[in-house]
Amino acid sequence: MRGWQRAMSRVRPICRSGHSGLRRDRLARPYGHDPQIQCPFTGESVTAVPALRPDVAIIHAQRADQAGNVQLWGIVGLQKEAVLSARRNIVTVEEVVESLTPVPNAVVLPSWVVDAVCLVPNGAHPSYAMGFTSRDNTFYQAWDAISKDRVAFTDWIDRHILRTSDHSEF
Repeated sequence: MRGWQRAMSRVRPICRSGHSGLRRDRLARPYGHDPQIQCPFTGESVTAVPALRPDVAIIHAQRADQAGNVQLWGIVGLQKEAVLSARRNIVTVEEVVESLTPVPNAVVLPSWVVDAVCLVPNGAHPSYAMGFTSRDNTFYQAWDAISKDRVAFTDWIDRHILRTSDHSEF
């Protein structure tokens, strides 16, 4: 298992425990120096990890309806878990519609878990929103070098973040 895969395998359970109101969760496979506890049911040694309960989660989705329900589909990663474990949630969307239409394998986040919906077309950039935008591979390739050089990184932040008034100028 690669490092990023190992890290992601830890995030889902700690988000799940956060949105379930639990203080911690367990992992069957230990990693590094994580504390081990004995399972009271099986007696096996499992890894104890604290629940993740962020103050705010910000995600991007394809659409929301007028009532604030959010619909996302495609490779959604941990967006649902992030929203459910956070105390407050902001969702940027490609479009706001009168009512949501069914999409195969879509996730619908109900309005009562969403605090704000913001219309931000192309808000997933440089990634993509399935059915709306494409992944910007040129950006990803350039970002690798930019992120490794402090001067290039600060220049990029200045040009694309600090000197823009909104996402469309990015």
